[in-house]
Amino acid sequence: MDNFVQEHLFNKAETTKETYRQALVQFEKWLIDTGTDLSDFVRTDVQMYIDYLAARKKSAATINKVFNAIKSYCRYVGKMKAVENIRVVKQPDILNQAPKALDKKEMHRVLREAEKKENPRDFCIVTLLLNTGLRVGELVKLDRSDVELSERKGEITVRWGKGGKAAKLPLNNEARRALKEYLDTRKDNHPALFLSNRSERISKRTVQYIMEQLGINAHALRHTFITRLVRNNVDFSVIQSLSRHASAKMIIRYSKPSLDEIEEAINKISLS
Repeated sequence: MDNFVQEHLFNKAETTKETYRQALVQFEKWLIDTGTDLSDFVRTDVQMYIDYLAARKKSAATINKVFNAIKSYCRYVGKMKAVENIRVVKQPDILNQAPKALDKKEMHRVLREAEKKENPRDFCIVTLLLNTGLRVGELVKLDRSDVELSERKGEITVRWGKGGKAAKLPLNNEARRALKEYLDTRKDNHPALFLSNRSERISKRTVQYIMEQLGINAHALRHTFITRLVRNNVDFSVIQSLSRHASAKMIIRYSKPSLDEIEEAINKISLS
């Protein structure tokens, strides 16, 4: 499996490599329980595993990711017959769905709870994600030298953006304030902008854990940032520049009503 990740996925992002690796680890565990392994499975095993995931109420998106990992592995080891004509739950078209963003009340709750923790690092992370649209993978790679602050201006240089693209993101007043308060607590010379409790560069898993403590998913903060831009009628080209989405279709998603908004509209009709 390690050779597959190193040789076949060498040009994939680290997150993709880890997703595929974990999917194959879980698939192999299931195979062993059924009396076979990654070197000897057949098409029936793949179909039964996909059906097993569906029976466990795994989402279409999760099942499709797993199947893509198995297909990629089969391509690598020359077992494409094992993935022919597999019935897979059809994944909904994400372009027709509004990304899950926080409403105003939930956004205020998250900021309030983060501030109550009295941890300047955690509050700064939440504030940055909510006011810049940074991805978690981009945030953990930031260095202190990537931050420029003044009384009325500020920006962050993203050197390791998605697809290897660099970008400069402006910082609003709230983001500058949170950064300054956090940086004032730093008495070390470590280049990383955010450190773990062990004084090492913070990991994506640690950021995700911080968000879990607040009852949210980290990516929801990026969705919230972009949704707020769309709902405030910010120029489309500005939104595309700030969100760094290569496809305009991905941005149009944010103008679609969420399930909560649709439900609210239905309830208003039933009450009228």
